[in-house]
Amino acid sequence: MDYLFKTQNLDNTVHEITYEQLELLYNDNLREAEESKRITASSYRGENYYTEGGNLSAELEKEYLLRDPKTAGMLIYYPHGVVIRQAGRRNYYRGENQLYSESIPTLLRTLKKYTTVKEKELYRLVADMRIAEFKFFLEEFKHVSGWKHGDVLYESLAQHYGIETGWLDITHDFNVALFFATCYWDQKEKAWKPLTKRQTEVDENHKFGMIYHMPSNRMPMRWRRAVNRFTVYTDRPVGVNGAGEPRYGRLLYPKYKGEVGNLIYPLGFQPFMRCHMQSGYGIYMRNPMPLQNDWEFEKLKFRHSEELSQKVFHMMKGGKLVYPHEGLKHVQYIIDQISKETTFSEKAFQYALYRSHYFKIEEAENVHKEIQKFRVDGKIIHISDQHPWVIPFRKRQHINRLYDNFSIEKRYGIKIMDRPQVPPLQPMFEPWMIPEEHDGAGVEDFRARPVVSCGTSIVTRDFFNIMHVIKYAQLPDF
Repeated sequence: MDYLFKTQNLDNTVHEITYEQLELLYNDNLREAEESKRITASSYRGENYYTEGGNLSAELEKEYLLRDPKTAGMLIYYPHGVVIRQAGRRNYYRGENQLYSESIPTLLRTLKKYTTVKEKELYRLVADMRIAEFKFFLEEFKHVSGWKHGDVLYESLAQHYGIETGWLDITHDFNVALFFATCYWDQKEKAWKPLTKRQTEVDENHKFGMIYHMPSNRMPMRWRRAVNRFTVYTDRPVGVNGAGEPRYGRLLYPKYKGEVGNLIYPLGFQPFMRCHMQSGYGIYMRNPMPLQNDWEFEKLKFRHSEELSQKVFHMMKGGKLVYPHEGLKHVQYIIDQISKETTFSEKAFQYALYRSHYFKIEEAENVHKEIQKFRVDGKIIHISDQHPWVIPFRKRQHINRLYDNFSIEKRYGIKIMDRPQVPPLQPMFEPWMIPEEHDGAGVEDFRARPVVSCGTSIVTRDFFNIMHVIKYAQLPDF
């Protein structure tokens, strides 16, 4: 932040900050929350920035770049899905309770155990089958199968419930980041606890907590460089439709190759509350791009103290403001089982095979043989006709009753809002579809997400951001 460090250039320095500076970040976070709350209330009252005889172009930019991102409940179309966005703030954070050499997703950490490309891709199949079983498990509940408010982001949800994925958690709430930087999960007691002096004096890395920070106005320029990689390319025009517009041939698989950088995606409001309570955002990585090497993330380390950890722990109500008591708590043991599973349904296998960059769908028979010769922690992989999990009738019934007559607007205190899209939305490829230079023929199976009927999209937002930069030669600071 400019008021912490007066630097002209980003140099990836790890800054040691004081408790006074942490308090400054905390107070700034409060102001941001109030700002978003104020703009959300204004939007719900039907107010806007248009004035009679005013500068329509500038006012339209403020609607798209200020009002929409800071209004809770806005439907926005991203490559990873249609998201009901939370009210945005001016900063992104990630908190870690010690100094790590690499901050990367859990899946990528496990892949380091394997040496060959084929072994890594077989393990990716296993990881995707676990995500698939988690998806099918959630769809057994009426609350999820009947969800009509944007997309259910199953892979991001899986990350929040302890399943390996290619997603790294980010938040726009400094308090959430500070909680993860000062507390730890006690696996034995299944509870969050504040760090103790004994734990933080183990070695030099344990003495410090780390906050990764990025001002949110840096992210639009990353999207500017990356957005074309998600955009659908088609064959040449093959005629016109009834409206006289060009009609194109089949959709092509993604053409661009190479990394798109650490893009931050909103998770928004989901069927269960954990993503929302953690002000959840995420970075998708197919290959490691550690935050330690990302110069646009400011690195802020601070010296641990029991007093600070206790204070943050109580401020976040012992973790209840981050990990709320919700329906899935009653079946967490099944999710834990899925996270380590080596037996999968054929349906999960087909889901994972489609997502493979290495194997093609038409190779299914051979891949079946390969995956069943593969070992994970010494265990054989089995593919059967049945799901490997069972939901007890009473638990299913109990969770369904918890969400009877569920109203997203009443439960989360929001209004679902939309902004008409001009020009019409276009299909986009999902983040996991973007190929690498060395990828195999499996990429050719990928097809873009179908066009959706929600209002605006990240492509439109990107257009307004770049127009603002062209006109004013600066990033929008709305």
